Amino acid sequence: MILHVVAQGDTIESIAANYGVSATSLILDNELDYQDSLVVGQVIVIVYPQLTYRVQEGDTLFDIAEINNVSTMSLIANNPWLWDREYIYPGDVLVISFNKIRTITTHGYAFPYMSMDTLRKTLPYLTYLSIFNYTSTEEGEIKTYYDDTEIIQMTKSYGVRPLMLLTTLSLRGEANVVAEYEIILNEDIQNIYR
Repeated sequence: MILHVVAQGDTIESIAANYGVSATSLILDNELDYQDSLVVGQVIVIVYPQLTYRVQEGDTLFDIAEINNVSTMSLIANNPWLWDREYIYPGDVLVISFNKIRTITTHGYAFPYMSMDTLRKTLPYLTYLSIFNYTSTEEGEIKTYYDDTEIIQMTKSYGVRPLMLLTTLSLRGEANVVAEYEIILNEDIQNIYR
């Protein structure tokens, strides 16, 4: 993967030609609108697939994944534009795999009221997801703001590990200093859940 910083005069076509990739792949990989003009300083991702597959009549994502010995989730992660599509069409080119330099552990965070579509597009790239939904009171009681069952189930279905993010912050981001001191200094509160 290469990161290209847009310079004055760059266009989608000129960047694509410079790196030997198609303008279509640049648009899809970077979720660009073809009509949008690029902005100087904008970062464009250029990726080089190791293996691609051209969709044939009657193919499904499941079939393509099975033929290429990869998971359907891997196909979706390698082709993020699929999230916004209900169907695949003959002639579509799917990335099966990329030249991988190394594997990394990734972590993100989410609010229970965030867009599920955004979460769905992000989960294939994560190892862990912290859910910002829990606060502690001065008495050491843990409270939730929202029902986060859906977000936890979705996270697990993608093979991502959900993590409980416990803070003393309100939804407005205000810290409860009294709760912080009680939790840190009061051994009775520290031992509530032992």
